[in-house]
Amino acid sequence: MRLINRMNFLGAAALALAITPAEAAWQSYFSKGPVGFSFDVPGELKSEKTTYNSAMVGQRDAVVFKSVEDNVEFTVTVVNFTGRASDESGLIKEATAAYLEKMTVVADDDARVDSSYGRKVTVDLPDTGGRSSSAIFFKDSYLIQLQATVLPGGNNRSFQMGRFVDSLAFNATRADEGAIELKLTD
Repeated sequence: MRLINRMNFLGAAALALAITPAEAAWQSYFSKGPVGFSFDVPGELKSEKTTYNSAMVGQRDAVVFKSVEDNVEFTVTVVNFTGRASDESGLIKEATAAYLEKMTVVADDDARVDSSYGRKVTVDLPDTGGRSSSAIFFKDSYLIQLQATVLPGGNNRSFQMGRFVDSLAFNATRADEGAIELKLTD
């Protein structure tokens, strides 16, 4: 009887593992220049060139890298502010204010990654639309924003948001071995 119970338990455990979605492998990415940084993200990363609208300095060229995995959207936005480096603090404040607009703030803190200062923010989206965490930094004339957003039906307490946002690094030695290089310009 015990043997049958154990076999039933093992069979149920195997079935549970078979129907549980596999966790996507996390991959490291880095950029050597014109701004050096690295981060980790699950799933396939796609990129697109876009423009970023700043009330302070107008439209700026930007690149957005995006991945969606397990109902979480991971986005890295890199904005070129060459020639405006003296506005670093103001540009971080502006990006943070735009991110917080019409949101319920869960956490909003000053942050430091390596020798760079920025903000880390978590918000609940309007109309119970999910939760989003973001890291906003300025480095070498570039605004870099990592944002993880739980999509409707996803887990608002997903550890993946924090893992992604906290993976940002500006020290080249922190990029994992086997990291893939990103191109910010053609």
